[in-house]
Amino acid sequence: MANEWIGVIHTTAPKYLSGAADNTIRKRLILSLLKQKGRIRFNENSYECNWDVEFKEQPVEAYGDGGTLNFSRHDLYRQLNIDWRGYKATDLMTEKERLMNDGALAIVRRYDKIMPKLMRSLNNKFCAELFIDGYASGNENRLHGLNSFTGTGTTVAADRIAKPSDTYGGKSTEVGDQGGTWSTNLSGATNIPNASIATDWPDGNGDPEYDYLSPKLVNWSSSSWGTSSQTWEENCERVLRQTTIWNSIGAGAEGKPDLYLMAGNLFYAYLNKMSGKQRIVVPHKGAQDLGFDDVLNQEGVMLQTDFDVASNTAYGLNVDQMELASLDNVLFASRGPEYDIKTDSWLFMVGFFGNGRYNPKYFAKISNFAS
Repeated sequence: MANEWIGVIHTTAPKYLSGAADNTIRKRLILSLLKQKGRIRFNENSYECNWDVEFKEQPVEAYGDGGTLNFSRHDLYRQLNIDWRGYKATDLMTEKERLMNDGALAIVRRYDKIMPKLMRSLNNKFCAELFIDGYASGNENRLHGLNSFTGTGTTVAADRIAKPSDTYGGKSTEVGDQGGTWSTNLSGATNIPNASIATDWPDGNGDPEYDYLSPKLVNWSSSSWGTSSQTWEENCERVLRQTTIWNSIGAGAEGKPDLYLMAGNLFYAYLNKMSGKQRIVVPHKGAQDLGFDDVLNQEGVMLQTDFDVASNTAYGLNVDQMELASLDNVLFASRGPEYDIKTDSWLFMVGFFGNGRYNPKYFAKISNFAS
């Protein structure tokens, strides 16, 4: 009889978990945007999690009528590689408990009771992992989150942007690592974004390969924002506006962030700044359409606080330049209930195998890097 009920559970579990995963997605704006734009991939089947990022553009030559055309293969992409990571939430019911609670039906009741809790636990853990550094010591089995490519080099108080210095997917995030040049019109000026980089970057212009894997690491505590202050509340408008511009340079509208996610203390100070200027805070229509009424409109970009973002930090996200990849045909897969003779127990589990994929050039981390 128990096996019959288990068969029913195994048949209905995929539909139940699919609905539960949809509910999870609706509760988090970033996951809702990923789903809306088709950036959650299922049934990945490669040995490693790999993807190509555009490294440079195809050369374009001037041409006169009757001239000879030159054809050759161009190396335009670099492949990034990371491994797959997994998460599990588990529970059990002993055989003694089953027998004391109406036998076979006890398994069904336990399943109905525990699965929502397992899903909620996995969801909360999973969303927090989107911000971690998957390369940090002790994180060998955890997601490659946003901090996996936001390591910094030399940054001083005057720098409005920190120098990218990290390794992601086997490639360096440093500007100029793969060649290319960038303008130096601001050389010697007081408003150069970062003195140690010694180019105008990310202002000015240059070759696509110069910064093809370099995120914008914006220092909100810089002394060069023109406000005579190094506080977030005073600098926040200029910082967010400049970050949007920097991410759009070289990519136009495609480079513009979809969303700024920020820590609670930064969001509170931002609201205080708007109130002090008697400026009306406007909800973002696109977020409202997804069911999120607490998302603000910062010059066309969604702005929201997130519990899992570290204090004094914000992230600029371009959803079209990231993917959440799952090895399974659902986001969170069910395993069990299965009988384990060694423990004389019935085992329940919900899990995820996959990882996050990013094109770092289109992302920003905003923090007090020089502090």
